Amino acid sequence: MNIIIDKHYLEYARKTYPDIKFFEEIDQCPEAEALIGEPHNFKPEILDKMPNLRWIQSFRAGYDNIDMEYLKKRKITFTSGRDIFSVPIAEEVVLRILMHNANALKYIDNQKQHKWERFKRTELMGQTIGIIGTGSIATEIAKRLQGFGVKVIGFKRTPVLAMAYFDEIYSGKKGLEHVMANSDYIVVTVDLNKDTYHMINKDNINLMKNSASLINIARGSIINEKDLAEALKNNVISYASMDVFETEPLEENNELWDMKNVYLTPHTSGIVKNNKTRWEKLIKINIQNFVDNEALINVIK
Repeated sequence: MNIIIDKHYLEYARKTYPDIKFFEEIDQCPEAEALIGEPHNFKPEILDKMPNLRWIQSFRAGYDNIDMEYLKKRKITFTSGRDIFSVPIAEEVVLRILMHNANALKYIDNQKQHKWERFKRTELMGQTIGIIGTGSIATEIAKRLQGFGVKVIGFKRTPVLAMAYFDEIYSGKKGLEHVMANSDYIVVTVDLNKDTYHMINKDNINLMKNSASLINIARGSIINEKDLAEALKNNVISYASMDVFETEPLEENNELWDMKNVYLTPHTSGIVKNNKTRWEKLIKINIQNFVDNEALINVIK
């Protein structure tokens, strides 16, 4: 068996499975049956060079930039990195909520100016956290918020009666509007697809409390960025914490850079040192399952 694997895991794979031939580049073995790596290698024009390809393992949780129809036509199984990033991103979301709640951005700015000024804050206990999307990341976020005494409500496109760690679950257009209007913090975790493109826009942002905040760690295009910028400038909402953007890298002249009520990072919420160990575990299991013709973890259909 021949497998193409990202250079960072090449030696690990060779050591773990000495009977399998691993290669770093597609051109080294176009007859390979499996490809483990980054999405930029999954373009149809590249995959066309691999006639025997049966399985692709992505190092990303999302798959909005993958031509899934092409893979289906070729009967190529696609597996994602779902769950790899759930814990670190959940921790990051809690951090972002606490930063705003504790007026951290104001104090950081004052520290730079050597300015001694105190701000009152509202206790996090008793506030409502609304999570758009109820997948593995959302579940880990809700789990970690339980100890703060907050109410956690979620929006799920497929109606369900209840979910672990959520106090209430809503669905449909009215359900989304309810979550937006009744939350002190909105956290966006939903996948990007044709149904979620710009699902957060001026119509539902305007329903939010003036004191409310919006946090996006999903995909930039789920939020209409221009609508969000207008809302922040006009104090329709109090704060936005953004790790993802419609265009990445974020343009140097984008007004979000200079807004005092915005905390932004360069798509880093899931990057932690522990990820390598998690990836090695997933790669090991999925390669073995692939060899044994068993079900793979994180298959996207």
